[in-house]
Amino acid sequence: MTCQPASGSVSPRVMLITASIGAGHNSVAGAMKTALEKLPLGLDVRRIDTMQIVPRWFRFYYAVGFFVGMTHLPRAFAAGFKLLNRPTGPDRSLLERIRLGLEFRVLDDLARTIERDQPELILHTHFLASPMVADLARQGRFKGRQAVVATDIELHRFWYSHGVDHWFVPHDHSAGQLQRWGIKPPDITVSGIPLHEKWTAPLDRQKIYTDWNLPADRPIVLVSGGTDFVVGPVVETVRGIVRACPGKYVVVLTGRNKSLHERISSLNEAPQHCRSIPFTDRVNELVEVASLMVTKPGGITTAECLAKGTPMVLPDPVPGHEGGNAEFLQANGAAIIARGGAKVVVDVVGRLMDDKSALAGMSQQAKRLYRPGTKTVIDWVVRALGLG
Repeated sequence: MTCQPASGSVSPRVMLITASIGAGHNSVAGAMKTALEKLPLGLDVRRIDTMQIVPRWFRFYYAVGFFVGMTHLPRAFAAGFKLLNRPTGPDRSLLERIRLGLEFRVLDDLARTIERDQPELILHTHFLASPMVADLARQGRFKGRQAVVATDIELHRFWYSHGVDHWFVPHDHSAGQLQRWGIKPPDITVSGIPLHEKWTAPLDRQKIYTDWNLPADRPIVLVSGGTDFVVGPVVETVRGIVRACPGKYVVVLTGRNKSLHERISSLNEAPQHCRSIPFTDRVNELVEVASLMVTKPGGITTAECLAKGTPMVLPDPVPGHEGGNAEFLQANGAAIIARGGAKVVVDVVGRLMDDKSALAGMSQQAKRLYRPGTKTVIDWVVRALGLG
């Protein structure tokens, strides 16, 4: 049973701190904000995107650097990921202390906001701000609690922070990484990644086919390269899948990439055998009817596929957090990594689409890996605030 704040009392304040580096961190923060605001508790919920308040030069270095590394310089990104993914124990290295000192400075505005507003609880869906908040608490400038909600199975050292009251991670593998950094098991919950409620709500499949003008009598392969940017030879991959999988239908999510949308739409194979769909907030409907999804292994996208029990093919994962996500999913039978370019991806997709038993097995494994992250985190928040 939950309790509402007494009449005339100040609403408990919850601050969600995220970062618009890709779409995933904001997506998780948005899912939790929606769930918290639906509770009959009168919570004052605020979401802050750190990339909107840091200096412009830092935002360019952080966000554009990530984009360029992931899309154009994957080897350099992988080298940087490995170089900075240390030490493996709880003690901070000199390089870490220098990095954190710089980050504390660019987060001055956020620190002042936290000190002024004094939220009872801060939830982080990105790793940038939690060490700074811990430092505020050490100085007596912040009296509340903070928790971290990790958005990747493979956690980089940047996620590590002292002074975090609780950690929520996708799977046991992630929990093991935290424990090697000195985080005690009682402070870790293997929750899964919080998703918007639409990903677990029942859907009318026939209505989806009708609304999207999709062929209900043909298995659907859903292809995505990312919401904000696309990775890999998508056009070549789509053409290959259409040719290798006669009788199947390919739906391509082109996100905000207008050029890719136009190129897919102008293919000779469209619209009889494939079609392009630009950015939409209804991807859950398309994943619902997909027999297989070809996607980059971002933490949120793969969690959404697990929620739907949709098997995945993961083309040439960029080494680092996404590479770690991919290895975990393949090892647990929910995905297949396809390294070697479009031809390999097409071969893997063709083989799977001709093997209903293999697809069914992967679907079962995906469902087994799914965990109800949103409910788990929200239940903890209610208890942490003393409201239930």
